[in-house]
Amino acid sequence: MDVTKFSKALLLCGTMLFTVLSCKSAGDLSTPVPDSPPIATRTPPPSVMPRLPRTPTPLGLFIPPTRVVQSTFPAWVTDFSDPILAALVGQKPDFEDEFLNFDQGWFYFIPDSPKGPYYAHIENEALLLKLPAENEKRDYWAYNPKLLRENFVLSFDVQFLESQPEDTLRFQFDQSTERSVALDLMKNQNWALHWGSLAEWQSREGTYAQFPPDNIQVLIIAKDGECAFYLDHAPLAYLPDCRTAPFLRPSPWAMTFHILAEPGHVASATIDHLKFWDLDKISNP
Repeated sequence: MDVTKFSKALLLCGTMLFTVLSCKSAGDLSTPVPDSPPIATRTPPPSVMPRLPRTPTPLGLFIPPTRVVQSTFPAWVTDFSDPILAALVGQKPDFEDEFLNFDQGWFYFIPDSPKGPYYAHIENEALLLKLPAENEKRDYWAYNPKLLRENFVLSFDVQFLESQPEDTLRFQFDQSTERSVALDLMKNQNWALHWGSLAEWQSREGTYAQFPPDNIQVLIIAKDGECAFYLDHAPLAYLPDCRTAPFLRPSPWAMTFHILAEPGHVASATIDHLKFWDLDKISNP
């Protein structure tokens, strides 16, 4: 082979090889390789809030649960009812009835009727107040002579059953044949207090929260001339002069439960979990 031709061919091959290497090098320089691969991320949809990083709680730090506390209570709670309720802590009730049997002495009668009294209705482990009852269509009275005390604390649960909004559950305790105190709970979430002479009752009214079919817990405190009322552990009302001396026991039904209704429909409610303390047996109530 001629040396001159060989040299030209060798030079051409070298030029082509240099061109290829230069192009490859330029391509590599245009897309630099990152030091570490990117972390895959997922963008949440607009309706999803991204979770914030969790801050660990230091050991030994106790955070109590949030508790709603009523900022102020009426003065009568501290002055009258709190000392009495504190004195009952650990004290067994003088009378308690879960209405599991029929021998606790509950009766009912029909007002202005020469007949009776009759044994009260105990159904589904509760004292049942129901209208119409026998010949009575407007007022049904149930009572237990064991609850005859002058100074007492009484607690019980109320549940309205088949009833109209205007129907009323009443607890009444008589001071004499002429004077009485009564608490009315109406199914339409109104309450009323009545006290004084039966001929001229004084009254106070208000509203309460009810969440059917939950029970309504009632607590009543009567000591000397003062009376306090609670619903579902919350202070409801206080009467500094609900009664006047002397205190008499006019009849076995001086303390009664009533269901009040107008004719034309069935009205019913139950009393359960009844507890009764005689404050005259408690020292320094």
